[in-house]
Amino acid sequence: MRSRGSPTTAEPGPISVRSLVLQFAAAGAVALFVLAGITAYVSRRVGTREAVEDARRIAWVSGQTVVASSLSDDVVDMDPDALRALDSIVREHVLAGNLVRVKIWRADGTIIYSDESRLVGDRFELGKEELDALEKGLVEAKISDLSEPENRFENRSDQLLEVYLPIETQNGTRVLFEAYFLSNGVSDAGRRVWLNFAPFTLGALVVLQLVQIPLAWSLARRLRRGQQAREQLLAHAIDSSNNERRRIAADLHDGAARGSDMSPEHREAVGDASRRLLDTVRSLRSLLVEIYPPNLQAEGLESAVGDLLARLAPRRIETRLDNDIPVDTAQPPETAALIYRVAQEALRNVATHAHATRVHVRLGHSAGRFTLLVDDDGVGFDPERAGTVSGDGHVGLRVMSDLVHELGGTLSIESAPGAGTAVLLEVPG
Repeated sequence: MRSRGSPTTAEPGPISVRSLVLQFAAAGAVALFVLAGITAYVSRRVGTREAVEDARRIAWVSGQTVVASSLSDDVVDMDPDALRALDSIVREHVLAGNLVRVKIWRADGTIIYSDESRLVGDRFELGKEELDALEKGLVEAKISDLSEPENRFENRSDQLLEVYLPIETQNGTRVLFEAYFLSNGVSDAGRRVWLNFAPFTLGALVVLQLVQIPLAWSLARRLRRGQQAREQLLAHAIDSSNNERRRIAADLHDGAARGSDMSPEHREAVGDASRRLLDTVRSLRSLLVEIYPPNLQAEGLESAVGDLLARLAPRRIETRLDNDIPVDTAQPPETAALIYRVAQEALRNVATHAHATRVHVRLGHSAGRFTLLVDDDGVGFDPERAGTVSGDGHVGLRVMSDLVHELGGTLSIESAPGAGTAVLLEVPG
């Protein structure tokens, strides 16, 4: 089958309640996972911020109460005895938990005290933040840059949070107090907040999801019942249409038979009328094929479809029928009827709208599926536009799509302006 642009496929098959509920549950699980991630991020941010604030408070208390009360100008002058006395106080009352390092700076950048004695007397340039804290009385915190020379004795595997604030000696000399905290302690605090908060948040979300699943199941079942009711109504409509066609076909057949049952003595007088009557009978027979399908079980699909093609001969349309269905292949009645109906609609469109000169019909069966191909060389149409324009001649095929799906088959139409139309039906059998 040659390609002619975008195919127009039939609607999706029957609704699966289990599939819909699984999709709902999967969507809920994804939403739960996303919300858990957002909650974890926010909680840890809040916890980290609180831990930093705790570090500020600890540094302020340690600097302003413990260290400042023992800080004399002798320490500023780096007197050995004063430094030893201060070091004893710092090690006993300040260094504890996550607070692991203390430095005291003069405004010129000289370290006048540190519990790391190798730093005492070293001089480094203070940054703008440190100078602002010293001059404006601020308490600042930031992650330490361990690559700086002043931090050369620190363990590079430990990330540190440094907090600095100004303190004054007993004689009023202002110096910069700097305390270093292990950063993993800050992270642990954020994690603790998350762990305390998570069970309530995620528990509530899980309960909400579990409550919604039965509701989703109920809604899916109602949706499925609605679809089944619609399919039953469509089937009843088709059956009613078939019954009405059968009645009309019987009336036409009886009328034609009465008109052709003439006595021999009258035939000579009405010879011309007889010829016209035979033409009428042939037309009526074609009309019978159009209105009601022949006995498919007795005559077979090939014969029935051949009768449909015979109607195209007066229109000077060249026809070809290939039957590749093996002779011993059983054809379920509903499958044969469906194939006939689709062929009927497709060939009606060829006769009425296609302006074709050739049409090829192929019947086949392979891999447990019956196939019908109706391929013409007519004017074609735009599949995308056909769905929005009334009277395009393909309404019958679109109505058939519901019956096709009910039997587990597929119906597709491929066409393009000026390139003809191909209708392909596949149905299990």
